[in-house]
Amino acid sequence: MNFFDFLTNNWYASLPLLIILISWYVYESNKGGKKIDPSAAVAMVNADQAMFLDIRDKDSFETGHIHGSINIQKDSFEKQEHLLKKGKAVIVVSENGLDAGSAGVELKRIGVEEVFLLRNGLISWYEESLPLIK
Repeated sequence: MNFFDFLTNNWYASLPLLIILISWYVYESNKGGKKIDPSAAVAMVNADQAMFLDIRDKDSFETGHIHGSINIQKDSFEKQEHLLKKGKAVIVVSENGLDAGSAGVELKRIGVEEVFLLRNGLISWYEESLPLIK
């Protein structure tokens, strides 16, 4: 008997495990803020509802960044909190989207109410052929 036969034959015992795994996945994927695509992010910034926050290191930021974005690394959020405009949502930009969730959690901890994460970071920005400033 293999593992999948066991699960199907004992579905009543497997169901709670499946529910827990799905709940964990949903929680982890939404941690730190809602993921949005570049076009939605640009629309929010153009409507003056949000700002871009680039969390990459300074060298990466200087090689190319989104127009109007500010550069603050995760370990400096508390020191540079004054740069985050209150009343505006913050769209977190990272290289590939992996660091954005933990940055979103930290931003919420220091009092930023609305946090969005650029889906797949700058990779999605490149895919949509949007410009960067050098």
